[in-house]
Amino acid sequence: MSDPVAVVRPGECHVWTARAVSVPSPALLALLDEGERARYDAFLRDEPRALYLTAHALLRQVTAAQLGTDPAGIVFTTVCHHCDGTPDRPHGKPGLPDSPLELSLSHSGEMVAVALTYTGPVGVDIEQATTRGELPLNVLAAVERAELDRLPESERRAAFIRYWARKEAVLKATGDGLMADPATLTVSAPGRPAELLHWAERVQPHPPVRLYDVETEKDYRAAVAVLGDACRVVPHHVEYSGDGVLRRPR
Repeated sequence: MSDPVAVVRPGECHVWTARAVSVPSPALLALLDEGERARYDAFLRDEPRALYLTAHALLRQVTAAQLGTDPAGIVFTTVCHHCDGTPDRPHGKPGLPDSPLELSLSHSGEMVAVALTYTGPVGVDIEQATTRGELPLNVLAAVERAELDRLPESERRAAFIRYWARKEAVLKATGDGLMADPATLTVSAPGRPAELLHWAERVQPHPPVRLYDVETEKDYRAAVAVLGDACRVVPHHVEYSGDGVLRRPR
């Protein structure tokens, strides 16, 4: 692997984004553990299969670079705050049992995102902004709906996606996921610095939620939330060569 993986230092949150591989290489497939390979093989279509492979290979490679270990040898835990999971289909947020490194991954459309930090629990979300169909406006708080209605119609979809990425990042960081009603969260309006303004069903989580937008490709919106002290977000856009080598774009 070339050197697209920077070292995550205290007080930083690094976010890597990459486009899904077009052809799955043996080198990337070899990184998956038995459970990941089973899930990869279970996909019926090439597109979600490639997205899954890219997300989990990237997670393994950037994590291994921080730990100084073999990507294929990392054992991740999966934690669901709402159930114990099942032995044959573990699910939930990935974690490392013997490391303070916190991590999160997301994928949408043709893009994946991986976030790593030592600051505290982290949640990253990336969303395709060019999707079609009716917007699920019931996930917005009343003040967010009002802000959206004030925008020109041509700007509303991208603004909604920005709202949603911010909310999803928060819910992933706290571990609530979609068991919490997204409409109970109020985040800042698109065009303003990302911030969790209010959570109707609870007091501000402790440690506090720090919310940030993440630079990514123009047809996508991404956000990352970290529980704890404010930190510096460091974005990286990377790509895979045909033989599975991770590199910075040419």
